Amino acid sequence: MTFCWKSTINLAMLNLPVLQWVSRDAALIISARGFRTFSQSFVAILIFFYLKQLGYGILHVGVFLSVGVAGVAFFAFIVGLIAGKIGRRRLMVTFTLVSSASALALIFAENYWALLSLAFIGGLATGGGGGGESAAQPLEMASLPDTAPTERRTELFAIYSIVARTGTALGALAAGLPILYQDSFGLSAISSYKVMFLAFAAFQLVGALLYSRLSPAVEGAPTQRQWTNPLKLPSRRIIFTLTGLFSVDTFTTSMVHQSLIAAWFNTKFGLEPWQLGQVFFLSHVLTAISMWVAAKLANKIGLLNTMVFTHIPSSLFFMVAVFAPTAWIAILFWQLRAFMSQMDVPTKDSYTMAIVGPEERVAMASMHMVSRSATGAFGPVVTTQIWTVFAASVPFVASAIVKIGYDLSLYALFRNVRPPEETRRRQQPATAEEPVA
Repeated sequence: MTFCWKSTINLAMLNLPVLQWVSRDAALIISARGFRTFSQSFVAILIFFYLKQLGYGILHVGVFLSVGVAGVAFFAFIVGLIAGKIGRRRLMVTFTLVSSASALALIFAENYWALLSLAFIGGLATGGGGGGESAAQPLEMASLPDTAPTERRTELFAIYSIVARTGTALGALAAGLPILYQDSFGLSAISSYKVMFLAFAAFQLVGALLYSRLSPAVEGAPTQRQWTNPLKLPSRRIIFTLTGLFSVDTFTTSMVHQSLIAAWFNTKFGLEPWQLGQVFFLSHVLTAISMWVAAKLANKIGLLNTMVFTHIPSSLFFMVAVFAPTAWIAILFWQLRAFMSQMDVPTKDSYTMAIVGPEERVAMASMHMVSRSATGAFGPVVTTQIWTVFAASVPFVASAIVKIGYDLSLYALFRNVRPPEETRRRQQPATAEEPVA
């Protein structure tokens, strides 16, 4: 049964008549992700400055980020096995509460090994690319397709991504709050960062509350409520091939983690957190706009074409930004890159959930998250190592080149694998020409 947004959460930016087809469960899931990405965004920017205040260097930052991403990979793998038996809603609440508790513990931990443990358990280093990665995300992705008609699936994932990106944009602005705390309340830099970690924990609690209000419908059909072995699924070949390709994409994305880009802007041009917050806010706003454009474009040219043909220009823009001689030119091309770099996100989510069966969606989303997080764990470490040995520009250019190779490989392997609605659209003209019996 479908309800309008007014009957659940009054999100002004989405409270439009055109979105009355969005169900109550979808609204709750999307809202929870918005709160999560908001808090993850300001942590992703501030973690570099926080660890710097504690006396740790750029290599320590890279390891911290990698360990956080590895934690998401580990728990996402567990989700793929147990979600059907334990329950999607219960796991979403649990993982969000664990993240909240980890952030609270981070306030009191200064030992590096303790910091790494919290990053792993709570996924505190994720969200650098705006995606708001979490062990709860595969469960969200698997649940959303059942909450809307097939022809609305891509638009629903676009809304899901737009809200996430809007949360990320606002979180980037919030990264400037520590300066306000220092000037207005006389807090030290490190204390002002800890206040933000406390806020992170609070927003995670809000997300857990929203998940707890989901209906039993998000659990899927009774036949899906069992232990899952990804190696025995009918679509296992598609699942593992796609996740292998996506792992390459994620590795290159993790090499330009938002924390590392913040460090690069700070090192090369001297930009401070409040300035970086404005830069990232604009880039996330542009990305949010592009995601709705991507959904409409996909209806015209197809999901896979949209994924590939918008990704390649973004990599080229990024390479120009890396070699920009001044801050404003670098910011300009960073924003151009931002507009196109994430147009594959809603289309990729929609595509992966469409080409497998309903009973395989959690496994697909989980394996996707595992591959993303497992390979993404190496990106920050690789970037910081190459940065220290060669120069900051080298890992960023390398990531762009490899990403272009990934796009071309994806298109070559999956250009003939289409979701059901695209297959129907291709068949309609031929059907219309057939004589009526």
